[in-house]
Amino acid sequence: MYVHIVSFDVKEGNETTFLEMQKFEEKQDAKPVGLDHYHIFKDRSESNKYWLLEYWDSKASKDKLEETEMHKKFHELRDPLFKQKYESFECDVLV
Repeated sequence: MYVHIVSFDVKEGNETTFLEMQKFEEKQDAKPVGLDHYHIFKDRSESNKYWLLEYWDSKASKDKLEETEMHKKFHELRDPLFKQKYESFECDVLV
């Protein structure tokens, strides 16, 4: 199983907008093919930092979603909420 982890540093005052946009995207799009599940975490030590963990059957499935025009537009609308470009990490589930 492929895991995509993203950390977001959200600008002060945009936390609710960020979370609402994430929820909106979830409701607008049917569950993408290959996405098993995901979670959003709020960092305990940094008040405006969030973590998105997505569990996919493969990297190719995740990449296919990233290439869609609808997902690109979502990124375009969401990106102004961040202090800087988000960080992305790739992992494989071992246990």
